[in-house]
Amino acid sequence: MSGQLTNRYARQILDAARSLIGPEAYRDALRQAGLTRYEEALPPLSPEPGITFEEISAFCQAIRERFGPDGRWMLRRIGHEVLQRDLQAYGWVANLVRLVSGILQAPRERVYNAWQRAAAVVRTETGSSPQVWREGDWVYWENPSCPYCVGVSCAEPCCDLPAGVLEALTAWVLERPVGAIRVIEESCRGRGEPACRYRVEW
Repeated sequence: MSGQLTNRYARQILDAARSLIGPEAYRDALRQAGLTRYEEALPPLSPEPGITFEEISAFCQAIRERFGPDGRWMLRRIGHEVLQRDLQAYGWVANLVRLVSGILQAPRERVYNAWQRAAAVVRTETGSSPQVWREGDWVYWENPSCPYCVGVSCAEPCCDLPAGVLEALTAWVLERPVGAIRVIEESCRGRGEPACRYRVEW
């Protein structure tokens, strides 16, 4: 059985997408994904289950197809915007956490701890099971139940929206431009592999 994103988590994604791709492309993506119920209003800000993994995967696929060669870049931009909205919601608390971690921790440790916190949020908001670990100089994120490639077949790793969120989170924690961060998806369930796995470089 498919998992589901909470309404509040789905709302952040849809609202970010709507602001970046424009009303026509947004409406078309909703329709292709079977999400016409959100054409007039976003999901409510509630913790109840809302959009299924198949639906959010189809929504991302529709954006990839709509924008062609720029589709993956657009999904990363949406991921960046989702993170910004999350930070706005937490406001001064998030900034205090960043300040304290910046004083007490080395950069790689800061990224590792931020990714750990993000994984806990994703587990709560999607019921999926991301894990974060360090290996040498690298920090990794792996999710064997990724919500973004269910029912999707891709020749190259295609979960660019969560990669964008991780890029923006890393940039925020390190206080660097998001363009200075590169999150590489090394494996993808959409490509027939057992889990979606990401590595970060800066």
